[in-house]
Amino acid sequence: MDGVRAVVLTHGTNGQYGPLLDSLQRGGLALDHVVVVHNPSAPGEPAPAVPQGCEVLSAGRNLGYTGGMNLGIEHQLGRGGDLLLILTHDARFRGDALEALVGAARRNPDYGVLGPALVYSGTDTPFSFGGVTRRNAVMSHIRERPSGEIAPCDWIDGGTMLFRADLLKRLDGFDSRFFIYCEDAEICLRVTEAGYGVGLVPDALADQSPGGANRVGPWAYLMTRNGTAYAYRAKGWRGLASAVGRSSKIVLINLLRTLARGLRLRKGSPAEPWALSVGTAGGLLALLLRRWGPPPKSLPGSGDVKNVG
Repeated sequence: MDGVRAVVLTHGTNGQYGPLLDSLQRGGLALDHVVVVHNPSAPGEPAPAVPQGCEVLSAGRNLGYTGGMNLGIEHQLGRGGDLLLILTHDARFRGDALEALVGAARRNPDYGVLGPALVYSGTDTPFSFGGVTRRNAVMSHIRERPSGEIAPCDWIDGGTMLFRADLLKRLDGFDSRFFIYCEDAEICLRVTEAGYGVGLVPDALADQSPGGANRVGPWAYLMTRNGTAYAYRAKGWRGLASAVGRSSKIVLINLLRTLARGLRLRKGSPAEPWALSVGTAGGLLALLLRRWGPPPKSLPGSGDVKNVG
């Protein structure tokens, strides 16, 4: 598959990227066009083993999605090719999805970034057919399968993105302040502002495994901080006010849930709503104080967010 290069972002050393690399090879992408970026889950963690021909880059610590992807993007942009595939290790292309995605990009040069239709891993349950940002800055996945070769949308999921390499270079990659979450919508907004389209290729099907449930506190913190920043960027003061109002409501509701569970008035552990309330409130405070980068280590429910420095 001439002219296509790929960046695969992985975390830890358990080889989750193996099936993804297999699907890339089946789709016609040679492994010498792929670089695996290793975000270590612990200090001094060795780089994972990769198949022959594939390169691996190891960061000194966990740089998150944005830092890790930018490391791989910088490496690949200096090696030629007109299309750059951005992937997380849990993605899987089905059938001829990669060929369909690249073919659509070749035939439609007015689109700056394209993504495949996504289903939850191992199922046929839709996860995302692209995303929309509503007038009040609420971001939501499209769940109904669109028609046509390309369906225009506001943003696509960051786990599987195909960029025009020259455009990605002009955009200078992802906004590294975000660490993870909402960076995909933010860069798609910049793609649109640069005069290119953002779209979903319905005939390209891929698996995805969202990981928010593994890191409840950081998820709430980063979605709140980054999502509110994006809301202002996309919709101005209306978007900012709407995002702050929604986050404040989330904090209040989850504090009440924490109290009810702590007093055994409701079933379940109070740990989850407490992590959601603390993370959401912390995200709002971080935005106010302009604290960017990784989430604080002290957040409850940190889960798999480790070695962030």
